[in-house]
Amino acid sequence: MLLRKMFTALRGKATETGEAIVDSQGIRIMEQELRDAKAAMNQANEELTTIMARRNLAAKEVDTLSDKMAEYEKSAMAALEKGEQSLAEEVAGEIARLEGEREVAQANVTQYDGTIDALKSSIAKSKGEIRRVEQQMSHVKATEAAQKAQAAVASQHAGQNASMNSAVASLERIKERQALQAEKLKIGESMQAQDSGADLEARLAQAGIGKQQTSGSDVLARLKAKQNAGN
Repeated sequence: MLLRKMFTALRGKATETGEAIVDSQGIRIMEQELRDAKAAMNQANEELTTIMARRNLAAKEVDTLSDKMAEYEKSAMAALEKGEQSLAEEVAGEIARLEGEREVAQANVTQYDGTIDALKSSIAKSKGEIRRVEQQMSHVKATEAAQKAQAAVASQHAGQNASMNSAVASLERIKERQALQAEKLKIGESMQAQDSGADLEARLAQAGIGKQQTSGSDVLARLKAKQNAGN
């Protein structure tokens, strides 16, 4: 049971592969089939020419036999007029033999005519089918070319989208890395300030304790006081 299922699966896979090959090479296969059809039609034309030639030869044979029979009939009539009964009978026998040959030749002509008509009809039908396929093939080729172009554009657009998405992702990673680096530098500066005591002085100054930084207003007040003292 298992082996049969495996064999069936393999056959299915082979069929799918074969169909995929046929689909991908559809136009090439169709072109080859069209060439084969044209070759077959050319062969049929050659056969038609041969049969028509044989038919003409058979028709000429019928005419030749008819001419001989007409001559022998004249000879037989002349023999009868002269009382040559035996000779007339001999000539009549020859006429009968020629009639048999002519019947065979005429039957050949009739048979050739039937074959010729059938071949002409078949060739005409084949020519019509070939013209129809050639016209449709032009349409199929144009359609496939257009579809390939559309697929290429779609693929390129998809590639552009993928590239853009990748670029955006790269930009976000860079921004994240820069933000992380900036935060690390900020923490490093804070730790360095703590080690040097600058951080403590800054916090004391902020609380109004310790040495205060002289402002512009303080300097101006001091100058005014000095001026008043001089007066």
